Formats: sequence, structure tokens, C-alpha cells
Amino acid sequence: MSRWLYRLLLMFLILYIIVPLLMPVIFSFSIFWQDILPQGFTLRWYEAILTRPKNYSALMVSLIVATGAVLLNFIICVPAAYALNRLETPIGKRLRALSSVLPLVFPPVIVGTALVLAFSRPPLALTGSIFMVIVAHALIGLPFMFRNTLVSFRTIDERTLSEAAASLGATLWQRMRYVIVPNVLPGVLAGALLVFAISIGEFEVTSMVAGFTAQTLPLQLFQQIRNDMRIASAISAFLVYVSVLSFLGMNYLGRKMQGLSQQQ
Repeated sequence: MSRWLYRLLLMFLILYIIVPLLMPVIFSFSIFWQDILPQGFTLRWYEAILTRPKNYSALMVSLIVATGAVLLNFIICVPAAYALNRLETPIGKRLRALSSVLPLVFPPVIVGTALVLAFSRPPLALTGSIFMVIVAHALIGLPFMFRNTLVSFRTIDERTLSEAAASLGATLWQRMRYVIVPNVLPGVLAGALLVFAISIGEFEVTSMVAGFTAQTLPLQLFQQIRNDMRIASAISAFLVYVSVLSFLGMNYLGRKMQGLSQQQ
């Protein structure tokens, strides 16, 4: 009896998560939906994302912002995780423990408020620019990127690999480029996928720091909800696809990291 109850609860949980996500996906392919079942099949609403200037511009801005946030986090998190992994002191251990709760320290509302207060006045009046949106998304994604990168560093015996490369005459840059980064790349890529997915769907902080020239896809989605729910459903479905693909990619990279750790 307990087994059947467990399966029933698991099925209910899956349906509770999947059904709301499927609704915009189904609507995005239908011509009309008023009764229980949708009517017709069309790709018109996806076409509207690419052909209508405002929607296409928002898509391009979202892709630029997400890519910029990933690159910025890569530049910051890889050296920071390398340094923290090397810090074998009580402070280093506490900081590594703190990294597990970093996502709770960077809530979007607080990040948005801090950026508006810091960059809304001259000489650093950057609020409303696409650069400011990239910085905001990078800050939100930084804890996730840093945690994945640090876990990847902790999975391999980085110190031994670095010492072996140094004994062969490799400089620090050569060790980072040819030895360390390739070994931690699965964790870095998993973090990059997570940052990309977070950035593509981010609305809260974007609405606080973006101006009229930095309208992202979620902001356009909010406007389309009031104008045309069918186009809004296509945008929502696109965001769902990005999240699902990112999850599958992270799952694959996670298994690859496990395989590397078992080999060592």
C-alpha cells in the first residue's frame, strides 16, 4: 500500500510541475484555444518572434546579455575558484562552506536595488544600458557559476596536476590553459549553462535596471501578455525549451564529472 501511495504522490508531483509548463507550449502551437482542447496547428506565433521587430530585438538583446553574463562569470569565477581551492586554511574552509549558500545571498530584488542606487547618478549613470543588464545578470548567476566551478576544482587533484606541469617547465598561464581549465571544463560548462538559462528567463532585476534600449525577452513577454497571449505563449515556450536544454546539458556534464572523479 505504501508503494502505491508513494507512486501516486510522485505522479502528482510530476504532473504538478509539468502541466503548467506544458500549457504555454501547447498554446504556442495552436491557432485557437477556448474550450478544453486547442484547435488547429500553426507555427505563426514562433514566426512572430523572428519577424516582428520588437520581439526579434528583445530576443537578440537576451542572447547578447546571456552570453555576456556567461563570459563575465567565466573571467571572474575560474581564477576565484582556483585561488579558493588552493586556500587550505580555516578561512578557506569557511569560505568554501559559504559558497554553498551564495545563491541565497544574491536575491534579484536586492541586486537590482543595489545597482540602481550605485549606477543611477553621474559619473556612473549606467542604468538603462545593456552593459548594466549584463552586469546585473552576471551578479545573479555568479553564485551558481562559482559553486559549479569550485566543485569541479575539488573533484580533481589540481595541486598534483599543477606541480607536475610546473616540473616540466610550464608557466602559470600554460598550466591554467592546458592543464587546469581542460580538467575543470565540465563543471565550468555546467555553470555556464545554468547562468545562461537564468539570464534568458530573468525578469525581476532586468525590469529594475533595463531601459528602453535594453528590452529583453521576458520584458517583451510581460508586454505581450496584455497584447497577444498567443505570442506570449510562444515566448514562454521558448524560455521553457532553453531551461530544459540547459538542464539536460548540466545532467550530461554532471555525469561526465562523476566519471572523471572515479578515474582519478
